[in-house]
Amino acid sequence: MICEYLRIIRKNSQNISIYQTMLIQPFISFLALVALVGVFRRLKKGTITRVEFLVWVLLWLAVGILVWVPQITNIVAGLLGVGRGADAVFYVSIVVIFYILFRLYGKIENLEHQLSTMAKKIALKDIDRHV
Repeated sequence: MICEYLRIIRKNSQNISIYQTMLIQPFISFLALVALVGVFRRLKKGTITRVEFLVWVLLWLAVGILVWVPQITNIVAGLLGVGRGADAVFYVSIVVIFYILFRLYGKIENLEHQLSTMAKKIALKDIDRHV
């Protein structure tokens, strides 16, 4: 009796996970499409370079492909020496996020330095005018 009950639960839980996976695929695909449109708009406005455009387009196309063909992540996981494809995606995502944070931190530091330099120059010009 208990074995039959556990078998029904296991069967239903497998169906639920498949159903949830199927629901997330169009959702992630839609987000990737929205992001691609945003990337094209940014290129058109000139706020990103062609190289940045290419990187973002490749990234969002890869997301769109991987969400529909997740077996590719298992191949990548095997190449990286990781057990599962989902783990490989997680680890690579963390590394990419930290790299982006590092780049952003550098840009913020550079902007702070430029702002400080500009403020000093403006202050010196104001002093020269009033003297």
